[in-house]
Amino acid sequence: MSFDVLAWGAVATALTLSAVLYKVVYELYWSPFARFPGPKLWAITPIPSQWSVVKGYNHLDVLALHEQYGPVVRLGPRELAFFTARAFRDVHSSRPGGCLPKDPSTYSPTPNGVDNVVTTLNQVVHARQRRLLAPAFSERALKEQEGLIMGYIDTLIAKLRAQVQQGSPVVDMKDWFNFTLFDITGDLMFGQSFDCLRDSQLHSWIGLTFASVQYLSINAAARQFPLVSTALDAMIPKHLKQQSVDHFNLTAHRVDHRLESNTARPDFISAFLQNGLGNTNDHDEKTTKTISRAELHANAFILIIAGSETTATLLSGCVFLLCSHSEVMRRLVAEVRSSFRSADQITFESTAGLPYLGAVIEESLRMYPPVANTAYRRVPAGGLDINGEFVPEGARVGCHHYASNRSSANFALPHDFVPERWLGTDSRFVNDKRDVLQPFSLGPRGCIGRPLAYCEMRSILCKLFYNFDISLYPESKDWIDQQAFTVWKKPRLAGPPCSKVRHVRADHPKRISRNRPSLPDIDDPIVKHTTTNMHTNYLPNHDVHNHPDPANTRKPWYHHSNLTCDSVTMRPNDQSSLFPVQPAELENVGTVGSLFSGDGESSAQIPRR
Repeated sequence: MSFDVLAWGAVATALTLSAVLYKVVYELYWSPFARFPGPKLWAITPIPSQWSVVKGYNHLDVLALHEQYGPVVRLGPRELAFFTARAFRDVHSSRPGGCLPKDPSTYSPTPNGVDNVVTTLNQVVHARQRRLLAPAFSERALKEQEGLIMGYIDTLIAKLRAQVQQGSPVVDMKDWFNFTLFDITGDLMFGQSFDCLRDSQLHSWIGLTFASVQYLSINAAARQFPLVSTALDAMIPKHLKQQSVDHFNLTAHRVDHRLESNTARPDFISAFLQNGLGNTNDHDEKTTKTISRAELHANAFILIIAGSETTATLLSGCVFLLCSHSEVMRRLVAEVRSSFRSADQITFESTAGLPYLGAVIEESLRMYPPVANTAYRRVPAGGLDINGEFVPEGARVGCHHYASNRSSANFALPHDFVPERWLGTDSRFVNDKRDVLQPFSLGPRGCIGRPLAYCEMRSILCKLFYNFDISLYPESKDWIDQQAFTVWKKPRLAGPPCSKVRHVRADHPKRISRNRPSLPDIDDPIVKHTTTNMHTNYLPNHDVHNHPDPANTRKPWYHHSNLTCDSVTMRPNDQSSLFPVQPAELENVGTVGSLFSGDGESSAQIPRR
């Protein structure tokens, strides 16, 4: 009997070893993917690539592999990564028969199992939901939303000034950007903010959002092993999975509350409901024009993340990069402060005309894309050409944003923060492949909120640098060295608040020129920075309700007495101004605070791995 057991054990071992050997030989030599370059271990099994995802450093690993193997790398038995502009178009743009479908193993279903506009695999469902949502992101809608959005931005500035009054030892700009963007997105989605700015703290729901994104990323890695995906999912920390479910339930509750309110004001929900509320199970996808309650729950779940976390992430990264590069900071501050006579002139339209600000945002998106990795697609039956190479059917393909943006094959000085590369004035960057930068993706599945995001980013940065000088504590010098789980796991972005006041020289005539140079000479500062003890009123000298609201439907919550700072004593600061500026041409010049201006500029450097 014991002999039979040993014999069967030996047979089982031999069969297992034979299967493993066959798998190794097949993947390395016989597979239709064997001709694509990449590390051999990654070609044999998805374990290395998905372990890289779970660790949070997949963006760095993929960059290193592209640098070693070139524009296409085999990351798994059936997984390919590309990094060229042509590949982006081939993977994401429309083609005969429709664009490539999303990879089903990548996108975890929402907790209620219903499709949403971002992650749905069904292109007909996507087209219907996007068509309903499109009016909320139209040019007309942006104009109607401007007053509400600017109100929240003005509240951000008032709250930061209050930090000066209170003498807070540390200000975390990462949190303040999250406060602002989640409040804006909540109001645009539900007609009700999260009150983060009002309370100066993240709503508990927001913490659930971050946990939810991390869970979805790790769950997608587990789904790459279909035979054991259930067991692997059970190994994910239970609190992450529960927080994802809690996040969905809270979202669904707020959607239901919004539906019961019967408000007539325009928001994302009203856009979805333009043709009424339907039923999930009684419509034909090709003819229906309605959306169901369950679909509203699923869409709100994903749009809160997509509409707030990504923009707040870019703003945090942009501020870090500016604080790490004082010459870029000086040039941006000069452009902003010389372009507006008062903060009231900072609008969606006026900020779109600042070329250096636009270049700074593009370069920040290149260096620190809000989504570091990729939105995988699946090659359909018959295969197709991507980047000039035939890719077999069933392949999981994608273009990783971070790796593409930091590749030396695409950009000169790829790890250097140089906004001038986007202005076309520096010959060093004449061969840069700028079409590679696709932070909002492209094609029919590209981000519908791109115009809104740019308006928010430009307006917040303009108002921030119009009012404050910024530097960082040394603790934040390596801030950008982060893990990425679809979005970045960001530590605090900390700096010390203190105050300055700036005056226009009395003997300097105001110069208002229609032909003002787009990039002022920063070596001729007109605005003088002084440091003194004084009392001053820190309320904005304008009414946030003055911003245009053509529909007159907004009822902002942000007019609160607790935002009023009657006076503040500015502590002495013997440092000279870190950021000399051009004339701001202020008619009624008062004072503007200075945030984070401490012991000189940060010595932060961009980490290289």
